[in-house]
Amino acid sequence: MIASALKPGFIRLICIFLFTAILGGCGFHLKNGSGIPNELRNLTLVSSKYSDLTRLIKQELRYNKINLVVPTVTSTTSDKSLTTETDNSSNILDEDSTQTKTTAMDPALLNSQTPILRIMSETSGSRTVSLYLNASAAEYELSYVIEMEVRLPNQEPQYFTVALQRDLLNDSQKALANSRVSELLQQELREAAAQQVVRTLSQVIIEPQTINDNDDETELSEAALNTELNTELNTELNTELNTEFEAN
Repeated sequence: MIASALKPGFIRLICIFLFTAILGGCGFHLKNGSGIPNELRNLTLVSSKYSDLTRLIKQELRYNKINLVVPTVTSTTSDKSLTTETDNSSNILDEDSTQTKTTAMDPALLNSQTPILRIMSETSGSRTVSLYLNASAAEYELSYVIEMEVRLPNQEPQYFTVALQRDLLNDSQKALANSRVSELLQQELREAAAQQVVRTLSQVIIEPQTINDNDDETELSEAALNTELNTELNTELNTELNTEFEAN
C-alpha cells in the first residue's frame, strides 16, 4: 500500500541515489564538464608562441576551464627554447606540398611537477586527388596533422595524433577565389584541430601515484552529493509515510 502511494518523482530520486552509490562503489571519480581529468585542470602549454594554433588552443583550454600556469621548474635557458620553430617547406598549397612546424621543449621541463601539454609538430599539406582532362589539378585534399605530448609528474609521457582533412575543388578560371577558399579551409582545420587537441586530454591515463589534491575535492563533492540525496530521500519518505498514516 505504501508502494502504491509513492510518487514518480520519489521513485526517480531513489534511482538517482542508487546510481550514484553504484558509481561511488566502483571507484568512479567525477570530471569536469568536458571529461578532462581533474589532474589536468592546471597545466603548462609548450607550443609556438605566436602561432594561430597556439592562440586557438589557449581559447579552447580557457573555455573548458583549464588554467594555463607557469611550470614549477625554473629553467636556466632562455624562453626561446620553449617556442622554437622550424619550417621545412614553402607555404604554397596550390600544388602537392607539405609544411611542418616543430616545437622544442626546455630539458628542465622534463622534471616539472606541473602537467605539460606540448604541441610537438604541426603539419599542413596538400595533395592532388583528381585531374581535369588537360592534366591540371581539379581537386585537392588539404590535410592538417598535430603531434602532441602530455607529461604528468612521475609518469611516462603520452603521445597523441590529431589528423584532419578537407577537400578543395580547383576552378582554373578563378585562381584568386581558389586561394581565398584555401585560406578559409586551412583556418577551419586549425580551429577544428584546436578543439580536438583539448578533447584528446580526456584520453590521458592518470596513474595512481599522480593523484593529487584535486581528487580530495572530487571525493568531497561526491560525499556532499550523497548527503544531499540521503536528506531528500529521508524527507520524501517521511512525507509519504505520514500521508499514508493520516489517510488510514
